Amino acid sequence: MGRKEVLAERRALEEYYYNCKLETPEEAAKQFEVYTRLIWEFHQAGLCYDYYCDHTVTHLEGVGTWVGGKDALEVETLPTFSLYPSKKCNFKEIYAVGDPEHGYHFGQITSNSGVVSRGGASADGLGDGSVFHEDSAYCLCECYVEKVEGRWCIVKEFVINGQDALRRRTRNLRPFAKSLLEFYDGLEETKAKTEEEAE
Repeated sequence: MGRKEVLAERRALEEYYYNCKLETPEEAAKQFEVYTRLIWEFHQAGLCYDYYCDHTVTHLEGVGTWVGGKDALEVETLPTFSLYPSKKCNFKEIYAVGDPEHGYHFGQITSNSGVVSRGGASADGLGDGSVFHEDSAYCLCECYVEKVEGRWCIVKEFVINGQDALRRRTRNLRPFAKSLLEFYDGLEETKAKTEEEAE
């Protein structure tokens, strides 16, 4: 795909993104598909600030839980652009339910593809130039979107990411992510310990 085609595709996505009113579940699903593609394929990391806010709670498998969209941008998004400059988000499914009055709940399944940049830096080390094919790893994301101080925000996000295989491949070290069960068991243990200390 040449420069003109890439720019035309980006403009079409931006046209939808900046004019969507989130009036129906179908619009919400389309909006967050476009949002995901603009961030990850066109490297528009600043868009994280459009829907993430200080109240956003993100649960990321193998990483933990944090509050605030700023962390989502700094910790996860920016460092990956160097390592995966040609990443493509292949949407397998996205659905949404809800309405403008009560907010939306949406879920999506994507499978990324592209090339791990040779020498591209990330928190996990340097890339090795390997190819990652569609369907080699999946990402499941579930979000709750509500009005916060008059604007639409992702208030809760749950991400189960197939990145552990990619991270191991790029740095050849022990697995980065814990299994989902270990992750949630750890959350339960932390919650129980916190409740005990509070008593």
